[in-house]
Amino acid sequence: MAKSLKSRTGRFVAGLVLAGAVAGLAFVISSATEQQSWASAEGTVQERLKSGKSASVKVEYPLPDGTKQVATLSENGPARNPGERVTVRYDLENGKVVDAALADNDQAFWVVGVMLGVVILGGIFANLIAWAPRPRPE
Repeated sequence: MAKSLKSRTGRFVAGLVLAGAVAGLAFVISSATEQQSWASAEGTVQERLKSGKSASVKVEYPLPDGTKQVATLSENGPARNPGERVTVRYDLENGKVVDAALADNDQAFWVVGVMLGVVILGGIFANLIAWAPRPRPE
């Protein structure tokens, strides 16, 4: 760890943290925007699966060609029970689903975005301290 935030190493670490947090936030915003542009369909929860602290649901939803798709999707919002209707967003390539998610998983993007925003504010503050001129002795 750096001896002082004003040292060369401290300035490098402060800048690296800020750059990493900004890049992470850009990635989260890009992912959220891309996922919102995917096609969506109404599906039915068939089964709720729980593994440790994480939960997922097995959902059946229709594709544009009339076939049914069954996927196990992470549950980031409220608990879903079998028989409930949910909106599924999915990404198609060459007629096949390459990725799918429940439409209510925007909460996860918000949580990560807010956390990265706090890290960015901390990084800005650390950089202000690191790059501020040293007080001159009188």
